[in-house]
Amino acid sequence: MKKNLTVIVFLTAFFSYAQEYSYREFGLNEGLPSLQVYDIHQDRNGILWFATDRGIANYNGYEIKSFGIQDGVLNNVVLDFHPQADGTVYCSTLDCNLFYFHEDFQGFFPYPFNSLLAKNLNTLQYVKSIYTSEDGSLHLGCEGILGALVISKNGKILQRPDKITDSSETENTYTVLEKKDNGAFFFYKTQTISPKKNSVHFKNKATLTKVDVIQLPGSKYYVYKSPFMVSVFDENIKLIREIKTEFDPISIKAIDENRFFIGYHFGGAKIVDLKNNTTESFLENKSVTNFLIDHEGGYWFTTLHSGIWYTKEPKIKILKGELSNFPVNSLTKDDNGKIFAGTLSGKIFGIGPNTQCQMIYNTTHTRKAFVEFDKKTKNSYFFSNQDLFINKDFSAPIEFPIYTTKISEPQEQRIIFSLINGFSVYEKNSFKTIREFPFRIHDACFFKNDIFLGTPEGVYVVDEKNTVSDLKESNALFSFRVDDIDYNEARNELYFATLGQGVVVYNKNNEKVFSIAKKDGLLSDIINEIYIENKDTIWVCTNSGLNRVILDEEGHFSITGLKSSNGLLNDGINDVEITNDTLWIASKKGLVYTQKQIFDQQNQAIPHFLKIDYIKVNDAKASPEQLTQLSYKESRLEIAFSDVSFKKGNEIIYHYFLEGLDKKWYRTTNRKVIFPLLPPGHYTFKVAVTDSNGSDSKKYLEIPIYISPPFWKNSWFIASLIFAIGIIIYLFFKTNVLSYNKDIIRELIRLIIKKIKNKESYYVFKESGKEIRIKTNTILYVQSAGNYIDLVTEKKIYTIRCKIGDFIATTPDPLEYIRIHRSYIVRIDKIETKSKTEITIRGEKLPVSNSFSSELEKVFF
Repeated sequence: MKKNLTVIVFLTAFFSYAQEYSYREFGLNEGLPSLQVYDIHQDRNGILWFATDRGIANYNGYEIKSFGIQDGVLNNVVLDFHPQADGTVYCSTLDCNLFYFHEDFQGFFPYPFNSLLAKNLNTLQYVKSIYTSEDGSLHLGCEGILGALVISKNGKILQRPDKITDSSETENTYTVLEKKDNGAFFFYKTQTISPKKNSVHFKNKATLTKVDVIQLPGSKYYVYKSPFMVSVFDENIKLIREIKTEFDPISIKAIDENRFFIGYHFGGAKIVDLKNNTTESFLENKSVTNFLIDHEGGYWFTTLHSGIWYTKEPKIKILKGELSNFPVNSLTKDDNGKIFAGTLSGKIFGIGPNTQCQMIYNTTHTRKAFVEFDKKTKNSYFFSNQDLFINKDFSAPIEFPIYTTKISEPQEQRIIFSLINGFSVYEKNSFKTIREFPFRIHDACFFKNDIFLGTPEGVYVVDEKNTVSDLKESNALFSFRVDDIDYNEARNELYFATLGQGVVVYNKNNEKVFSIAKKDGLLSDIINEIYIENKDTIWVCTNSGLNRVILDEEGHFSITGLKSSNGLLNDGINDVEITNDTLWIASKKGLVYTQKQIFDQQNQAIPHFLKIDYIKVNDAKASPEQLTQLSYKESRLEIAFSDVSFKKGNEIIYHYFLEGLDKKWYRTTNRKVIFPLLPPGHYTFKVAVTDSNGSDSKKYLEIPIYISPPFWKNSWFIASLIFAIGIIIYLFFKTNVLSYNKDIIRELIRLIIKKIKNKESYYVFKESGKEIRIKTNTILYVQSAGNYIDLVTEKKIYTIRCKIGDFIATTPDPLEYIRIHRSYIVRIDKIETKSKTEITIRGEKLPVSNSFSSELEKVFF
């Protein structure tokens, strides 16, 4: 019976040209003091700083911290940062004041000569450029003044502006860019100036409030910004390019010797090259005030009304449009390089070479769609809602009424349909008889005349005689659930995507079976799909990201990876496809694309900014220097540390080691380590960060620690104590104390001998013909049984031929025992309670006879 379904076939082209980046937005909810952000700066410790109309904020990769008037910020409206070579960062405000902080942040400090700025500038002439010369003088280029204002480090005005003017005045004015060893400095000037060495002049054609100029690093090209125009000049200040736009440019910034950034008022932002080719565009309709590339290569954008926007990996782009609303299940490509995507909801899309996206099949049902391409027949296969379509002929479906879990990659013009109760082969335009199977089939693959089956119970093989073999009987690696099987014809190898053992490789040349797993560098042992790019390269889709595996002839391999912390939409990867050098990555959150070369960059070293945040000793703040002078009472240590990674954030893995205590390095994502009770001694605490390739960095921080022992554990005290005890014993004996207090002396000698000897003693005896040795400190008591005794220990009772009266003399530590009854001898240090009539040992009560009660009185607890 024909299924009742609703199918819409799109024969007309509905294209979506949109491409987008994966942004993270920072606003008021994330801790910003305002959505109006003017400037951004990354200091030498990796911290990002933001200038807003509600003060300053910084971000360390974990949290945003805001600073206002109460923290030393002179005016809440902070317009620009002006970093200097010595690490000082000046901040210019709307009311023409300056304050500064050092990149090793210790607070904000007012510029001591703000009063001179107030006398020489009005409130509309805020500072736009600052340069500190070698003699400490401050050079300022300001809005609405012609000429630089120069103030010595002692507060003396060395140079006054030529003229205070209206910012709209442009006639006979120039913008001067002076190249300095540690940067550049620009200001406005009249035409009467004489050009200096290392300076260039640009004739102004617009209001001075809209003018800015930069030099591209490593080149002799300059970029000049004016209202609705960005111009490019060569080293001779010859105009070579004009970039006109309907949007007014707010900011320009150099990227490299060939590219620069332009931020527009309500026009987004873009990166262009010297030929006016737009290489990247961002944040359509936003007003972008500034741009920064951080130490990890991430892009940051500040805006006038929308806060801050960040993209971890600008090389990864999201395919926007209608497809972005659907999780992508399956990918393939045809000979023309066109990508086809099957979604989990049954819809199928085609994507052209210019990322043009067209829905080519729609359905109201929600069974996942599969797409495959046969390189030999040039046929495209689309399977959705139990219908098979060939070459986009959606008007002639080939119905297959059984629920299908997957279709295989075409081999020799054959496709295997994996079913919940078996499999069927589509060959020569028809389905063969269903081969029933007791397990659900997840995927199947031809190898010559055999069919390999991936099931929840492992791998099975059906040969041409229809005989089934269970491969886990030959190798335990085949016992894991398998969701995908692929055959690499060039290497004669089969690859199995398992849940729990990574990728299992079966080499049919030598029958060798091995796995490539998380322990080898894969991001996860749970594999969703495998894609064979060529003989030596396979791509592994895991639930924790995407891996590229490159194999050599000897079976060795190298692995690189990409995951959400590197810019992917999420870590659950369903499939990949490659067109030329473009890598398409499908996941439940949509489809992204990037260049394959991004995997070559994953092992590149990224700067670390690891630092110690604080140290606490017994919950009180301490300095590293104090850790070398701790007393035995200061044994609780808490050490907090952090690195700056905007990509990883709380996923940064630290490894640490306390030399002198630990036997191995430990890994943690926590940013602090607590040692609750350190014994006295010398230690060295070491901490480092795991690099982007997963290896442990060899660059670690070290903190020496010394905890002194208590005075009674010092050698001088022990020697003095022994000497004092000897004197006391001598005096006791000298004054005949022994004759009156020999019971006390006996106990004292027992304790002294026990302390000095301080090693285990053993009692040796025979039982049942066996010679037995036990530790004497495990003996609880001895009970007489005629010519035998029962030796009761902590774990066992031994029966020994020995009279109770002879027992004490046979032990190596006779002072440790006392007789309490004619039938009982007990070990003194095992007595828990005592009275005139009984004692207790481990809850057992033993009698004390009158004739031996006096002996018990000699025992002191």
